Amino acid sequence: ADDDVAGFTIAETNGSTGVDESGNTDTFTVVLNAEPSSNVVLDITSSDTGEATVTSSLTFTSANWDTAQTVTITGVDDDLIDGTISSTITVTVNDGSSDDNFDSVADQTVSVTTADDDVAGFTIAETEGSTGVTEAGSTDLFTVVLTGRPITDVVFSITSSDSTETSVTSSLTFTSEDWDTPQNVTVTGLDDDIIDGTQSSIITIAIDDANSDNSFDPINDQTVTVTNNDDDVAGFTITETEGSTAVDESGNTDTFNIVLNAQPQSDVVLTITSSDTGEATVTSLITFTSANWDTAQTVTVTGVDDDIIDGTQTSTITISVNDASSDDAFDSLADQTISASVADNDTSGFTI
Repeated sequence: ADDDVAGFTIAETNGSTGVDESGNTDTFTVVLNAEPSSNVVLDITSSDTGEATVTSSLTFTSANWDTAQTVTITGVDDDLIDGTISSTITVTVNDGSSDDNFDSVADQTVSVTTADDDVAGFTIAETEGSTGVTEAGSTDLFTVVLTGRPITDVVFSITSSDSTETSVTSSLTFTSEDWDTPQNVTVTGLDDDIIDGTQSSIITIAIDDANSDNSFDPINDQTVTVTNNDDDVAGFTITETEGSTAVDESGNTDTFNIVLNAQPQSDVVLTITSSDTGEATVTSLITFTSANWDTAQTVTVTGVDDDIIDGTQTSTITISVNDASSDDAFDSLADQTISASVADNDTSGFTI
């Protein structure tokens, strides 16, 4: 009676088989348990050729049946962030090409792990290396792209630290199809009336964990600094009633209005003086705040009586910024003047 049994034995290197997506390899060996009468062909297949490929077949003869042959497993790279994936390597007797005694031998399998080399993350690229807009409503943009392919969608939430200075695209969504196509984030400068110079805002790009592939949930936020150039200029405007200012020595009055051209961050005090207080006096000062800067204030000019027969006189009314009491942005403003005519009410003559 024969005591030899058809079969084959698999021996894994170090007791297990593992590769990674860099394309490295691992091996296991196969050897027959008994000498065949004719060739024995073993077919070798991978359950997931997107993760691991294998030597396709081995052939044993009656001469080399007891010499172990090597099966090589190679890791396959993909772009998917899928962690470590297990594949099943199946070793099967090819009945049509093998000694009939081996036809009934059951398949055997080897489990192979493929370590992922794709890392969840995203990259930001700023146009020309920086991002800047103006209060005129200009725009600039930067791009966002994933560093690895997600299994499900990845959604970004994008916010500005100062919504009075800049607005941004509010969200981006990447899929497993367009993950490597950069998407634009548009930043728009917003106008205000404040003389505040160039302001910086922080744009924060964050993963929306609840709506994103879980592999991306731990990814840190990234930020972009955006400058917004101010378009507000310190100044004030004078408007004369009916285009001129005139009083007479009877003590009647005329007025003109003053309003600031832009919103100050602190008070602006204007000092108002007459070049000849013997002819005309004026309101001595007015104060604008950040709340009433765009509401015109009235300056009253009053004619002053004298006994001199001097005809119509002209006084110069000067409006100056009181630097010590005013927003520094207004300190450099030049004085402005208007002319006020004062009609004489004295008549030549004498009385007996």
